[in-house]
Amino acid sequence: MAPKRKHQETEPEEAVHPSRQFQVPGIPKLAKKPRKFEPPVYKKQAHASSVNAIKKRIRDVSRRLERSENAPADKKLEDERALIAYQQELADAEAEKIRQKMIKKYHMVRFFERRKAERQLKRLRKRLLETKSTEEVETLKAEMHIVEVDLNYTQYHPLSEAYISLYPNVSSAGGEEEETRGDTGKSKPPIWAEVEQAMEDGTLRKLRNRTSNAPVRVPMKPKMVDRKPARARARPEPVPVDTTGLNRRERRKLLGVKDTRGKTNPKSNGASHATEADVGQDDGSDGGFFED
Repeated sequence: MAPKRKHQETEPEEAVHPSRQFQVPGIPKLAKKPRKFEPPVYKKQAHASSVNAIKKRIRDVSRRLERSENAPADKKLEDERALIAYQQELADAEAEKIRQKMIKKYHMVRFFERRKAERQLKRLRKRLLETKSTEEVETLKAEMHIVEVDLNYTQYHPLSEAYISLYPNVSSAGGEEEETRGDTGKSKPPIWAEVEQAMEDGTLRKLRNRTSNAPVRVPMKPKMVDRKPARARARPEPVPVDTTGLNRRERRKLLGVKDTRGKTNPKSNGASHATEADVGQDDGSDGGFFED
């Protein structure tokens, strides 16, 4: 009898499809291809204006301070410092919330007014290059300075404060003429002068990122609750009553003592009557089975 052939002899590797090579015994498995890059990990970050977690911490520390009568001094000092830090963090988060709200509210107004100021500045520069009169050059330079301040006003107005428009709505007939002469005759908002001063000092970015003028909450020290044991209410002493010469029933009536003798529960009384009736019936018969 011929010897049994091996598996490799009966089915060579070339006869197996490449996708099934790993199933053939004796053939090493192909290593996985390494990734060219790792996928980015997206972590959900808490919004800057999320204040619920900060408020919870403030409540926890405040309650701990109220109940820390017998706590060590260093622990109380640590809690007080933590409370001040959390309150400042809460004020910063609320200021950031107001800032984001103002940015969203006045975004389009600032954009359109910035584009308008850029167009005015472009026209004035073109006129300055074309003019030859010295007086007109000085006038155009003064107008250009005003328009440059207007442009910086639209870009560097404090983001946390309400934006006051530079160019209120005008009629379509006078709109072209108003843009040409640069709106120099109109009154400017109060912050316009601050923007002009910041241009000279080089602090425009600082002006833009300044916080709102709203008052910041001043951290207050929590009140210590004096937890003393409650005193028992003093009951009024009974007025002495003279009961000489009275019998027992009269004395009890005078002192207001209720007589509970002889009073039974009507439900239990009825039940007892029913029991007695049953007993009477049982006494009158021998059980019913032996009756004739």
